[in-house]
Amino acid sequence: MQKQLTKGILFLITLCMIGSAAACSGEPANKTKSDNHKAEEKLIEDRQELTKLQQYSSDPDIKKGKDEDFDLIGTLKKDAEKEMTLNIDDQLVKVPKSSGMEVEGSQLKDMINKEVEAEIDAAKQEATSIELTPKAKADKNGVYEQDGDERKIVGVFIEESNKHITVKVPNGKKTYQKSTDFEKEEKGSLKEKTVYLEINSANEVESIEKEDRE
Repeated sequence: MQKQLTKGILFLITLCMIGSAAACSGEPANKTKSDNHKAEEKLIEDRQELTKLQQYSSDPDIKKGKDEDFDLIGTLKKDAEKEMTLNIDDQLVKVPKSSGMEVEGSQLKDMINKEVEAEIDAAKQEATSIELTPKAKADKNGVYEQDGDERKIVGVFIEESNKHITVKVPNGKKTYQKSTDFEKEEKGSLKEKTVYLEINSANEVESIEKEDRE
């Protein structure tokens, strides 16, 4: 009887040891599965975060699915130490600023309530530079950049003939004669589109280009 009792106790002890070993061996597997699941969730969250600002961009490369630096265009509404707020298509968008963000052509405080273009680092999701758009820089004649008698003009396309191009600027309609080496790469109608003209020293238009957003 005692031998049978001893064997029974030994059998129970063996079962307990096997059960403990199984429990111990199962814990790392469950933990590994949990860690893998968390890692996958983190990758999804990171990807969502990386596309946060891209959704507000009208940059053609972004629309083509390219994962690279891009532009954001909107009205600068607020500037803080580490971020700024842009109004993009009636949405207020907070944009982090890089520590070395470049402000081109003006001071940031003078850009408030004006249209700006910010260059965004796609990986870090922060602005690396900011400047006024040609529209915001332009004077009443549409001139946003000038070098001697050569000018760059932004305006709304009105009409085109074999020899002339007419655009609308704040001062009214302006008609320019085409130069002999006039270039136009745009296809389709430019009617009522925002365009950029390069004007030479002879007051002739050398090229016309449609704004990317349009």
